[in-house]
Amino acid sequence: MSEEGQQTPRSAPRVTVEAFVKVSGADREFVLRTRDLSETGLFLYTKVAHIYPFRVGSTLTLELHDYDASVSCEVVVARVVEAGSAEADDYPTGFGVKITRIAPEKRAHLSSMIKRIRESGALY
Repeated sequence: MSEEGQQTPRSAPRVTVEAFVKVSGADREFVLRTRDLSETGLFLYTKVAHIYPFRVGSTLTLELHDYDASVSCEVVVARVVEAGSAEADDYPTGFGVKITRIAPEKRAHLSSMIKRIRESGALY
């Protein structure tokens, strides 16, 4: 989102997907759902964003499972949509995270996951 509250352009196209994601941060682990992902980030959906210790700028470790493999990476919280906020009128509540560090082989796996989702419409 820009300072004026306008959605900023995405640097990579998203795919819609329902998948569970393990997130580690603030010395705790959480399991959340993603509703979409791209080569540069994900949106972690939750109806109770206020109970998580994540704020814009928080660095987290994220693990997205794909059959018997997983994609792990470091992300930073770029956006928080809380219930009752003006943004929640148009968007689901949760956290937008941006991938900040990912190993080349994990990035390749993420790319193949996204390609498979685009072609089949589902992760699993």
